[in-house]
Amino acid sequence: MNEIKNYGYIDNLSLSEYIAIPVYIIIIFLISYYIEYKNVKTNPLYRYYSRAVALKVLGAVCFCLVYIFVYKGGDTISYFESSRALTNLMEVRPGDFIKVYLEKGSIENYYLFDGRDSGYPWLNMFIEPKSFFLVKILVPFMFLSFQSYVLCTILLSWASFTGIWRLFLIFTDVYKKATFHLAISILFIPSVVFWGSGILKDTVTLSASCWFIYALYYAFIVKTKRFKYFIILLISGYIMFAIKPYILFALLPGVIIWILYDKLLIIKNKLLKYSFIPLVYVLSFGGGYLVLSSIGDFDIKNLVNEASIKQADLKRAEYKGNSFDIGSYTTVDGAVSLSPKAIIAGLYRPYIWESKNIVMFLSGLENSVYLGLTIFILSRIRFLRLFKILFDNPLILFCLSYSILFALIIGLSTSNFGALVRFKIAFLPEFLSALVILNYYMKNKKITKMEEPEKKRG
Repeated sequence: MNEIKNYGYIDNLSLSEYIAIPVYIIIIFLISYYIEYKNVKTNPLYRYYSRAVALKVLGAVCFCLVYIFVYKGGDTISYFESSRALTNLMEVRPGDFIKVYLEKGSIENYYLFDGRDSGYPWLNMFIEPKSFFLVKILVPFMFLSFQSYVLCTILLSWASFTGIWRLFLIFTDVYKKATFHLAISILFIPSVVFWGSGILKDTVTLSASCWFIYALYYAFIVKTKRFKYFIILLISGYIMFAIKPYILFALLPGVIIWILYDKLLIIKNKLLKYSFIPLVYVLSFGGGYLVLSSIGDFDIKNLVNEASIKQADLKRAEYKGNSFDIGSYTTVDGAVSLSPKAIIAGLYRPYIWESKNIVMFLSGLENSVYLGLTIFILSRIRFLRLFKILFDNPLILFCLSYSILFALIIGLSTSNFGALVRFKIAFLPEFLSALVILNYYMKNKKITKMEEPEKKRG
């Protein structure tokens, strides 16, 4: 057997892949069309299902082609090659595989691999716990794809679609009259389709966050089949915590307000009620931090220090002008002072004129739409009415809370446009949905409260 080597790039596809890729895509589309046909009569929302899946698969194929023929490598290839080594180890030495799979990456376990039978995972992917967690997740997809990078990407993308679809279902359950615009803002966002379809941490955490919100909605808002949804909450929460714990940190304040909203309605005095919500937000922010700190290495000072180091690293000359600078900081106070710039960067950058290549240009074009829509809404809606809509619709409040806090985190920790456009897909469906719903209410001035959810679905 020839030695199995890692190169960090894939420069071509095999003949078998050229044959298998269309076959897999046809099978996926047939299954999706069957799911749509089976459900569309009872739930008209499924008329979007097969088209959304088709776009998701197309996004996966385009992602692979860009990384194979344009970027010629990247972390996505390293994740794939590391998982390939882990999959080979399971085939040749199952006992060693179980030991490696159940334990954290270590130098001792690294030498359980060999170049002839299994190949080696990338050491940085193996030692770093968050990266190795994704490597482990890829193993079943490696088997189903016969260790083809493109097929593995397509299958992971298809599996991740289950989360984004469920986010669409709950948003349209609350805002039934905005279905078409919500479909566009959740299922058909170009950057989310592209960056959320590759072998990346962002693909997995995006799906997990959507599953988390979906389970939260049915467990605490609709209050049905709670045991089932608590299990989904635990699994999706664990995945986010294992890969990107700051996503949970960004989710928690808005989530707690959303859950407690029914309790806030009991307060009859409007001034007291509206002033109580910011208090709940601050307390939930602190509570979320304490919870994450108690179950893992999550210290705000360490996070700020790591973010500042990462930000400085991404400004290096090697990134060829794809970096931006909101200012430097080394303390929590310094980070707070840069918060407005960080939020703007997280939400709306790169701008079109900052684009250095076609991928960044398309992202800049998309960001221009978000910025234009934001300005349009804020310029036409009175502050008091905006305030009333937000506090009468906890789902919008949750979406904006999550989006702005997440934008702050990535704006402070990221100074490279390539990384920024990937990271921000985690909140784009919620952010754009909030803008769409605000625009909907602006046009329908008599409607200010959310519609009642249908408890029969779930």
